[in-house]
Amino acid sequence: MTQLQQYKTEKEELKELLIKNLPSKIKAGNEKHLSNVTEYKTIIALNKCKFINFNTSERISFMVFDIDSFKNKTALEYFKNIDGFLAYISEKIGLEPSYILETQKGFHFAYHLKNHIFTKQEKALKYLLDVKRTITELLKCDEIASHRLHGVWRNPLLHTHYYSEQINYELKDFRDIIPKIEYKNRSVRLNIKVDDNELVQGQRNHSLFKYAMRFAKGQDILTKDDIFEFLSDINESKDVNLQNSELNQIASSVFKYWQNGTIRYGSIKVDKDINEGAMEFPKMRNLSKEEYDLETKHRQKQSALRTSLIRDKEKNKKQLLEAKRDFNTKRAEKNQVKVLDAIVELENRNEKITFSAIAKLTSLDRKTVKKYFPSFT
Repeated sequence: MTQLQQYKTEKEELKELLIKNLPSKIKAGNEKHLSNVTEYKTIIALNKCKFINFNTSERISFMVFDIDSFKNKTALEYFKNIDGFLAYISEKIGLEPSYILETQKGFHFAYHLKNHIFTKQEKALKYLLDVKRTITELLKCDEIASHRLHGVWRNPLLHTHYYSEQINYELKDFRDIIPKIEYKNRSVRLNIKVDDNELVQGQRNHSLFKYAMRFAKGQDILTKDDIFEFLSDINESKDVNLQNSELNQIASSVFKYWQNGTIRYGSIKVDKDINEGAMEFPKMRNLSKEEYDLETKHRQKQSALRTSLIRDKEKNKKQLLEAKRDFNTKRAEKNQVKVLDAIVELENRNEKITFSAIAKLTSLDRKTVKKYFPSFT
């Protein structure tokens, strides 16, 4: 249970709530894409970074939600302001969030939990996921962002926000809303016909990936574990004999497609006949069976070599792109750290914080300093 001191302002109280329930150090930044790069002391991140990481992969202290659109409008356009959105939550859920903040399109809101939920607590974690999914469904929130247990959200202290002083929620406080929608266990197997001929050596991974895509297509609520269980059923019932590590890799890949709304589904592209194909071999005519078999093997080798060259080319291209992204990210990370460190040093010296002063300390140009200079309230 979190106990807070009495403050003159609600913002000060919200700040203490965040400090006491977030890790002592968190990753944060002033751009969303840089907020998983640099780690700061939480108190510094709360003062200077617009985006912060809530929770961790091991511990959940806040249930955070995001709503960007509602009834073919942005949520901000529809509800007008935080008060309008709060009235909507009160009507649908009946439990006031600990805070609501305004975004460019809509709102983020969160419920503070009295007791941390640790991800190793399977029963509590499942109930927590059920609560998050139910609230997301009832309020029509963004599913990808709202289903996440931990990750990057906006820092309420540096955005227009409302703090309700309603904290220390328990999961049982939400039990009355669970029956309001029909929540089905998404591990229920769909009627997907599996062709045994596709589960032979050399095609198993590709075939299971295809079936997992079909399983995930159109699912409103889904977890990686649901996909893994679906694959495990096929693996065991059809004696496919893939390792769990391979099934987990397929499940993770398909789940990312589902999260991004890019599920590929339908017929799988089949290679052209070896008589024609991408290699554009001339048709084989007037050959004996022995000559036909020899020519077929030759063409298969040529096709395999071409495929290998294409894969190598794509692999090299991907590696170059990844290396470029890594370089740009590391450079941005270093520059951001330099600017923030310079600000802290100037504060310690009680000197005026200016772009010129920071540029002098960091050896960066003023344009770069301005880019990574944090916003203050």
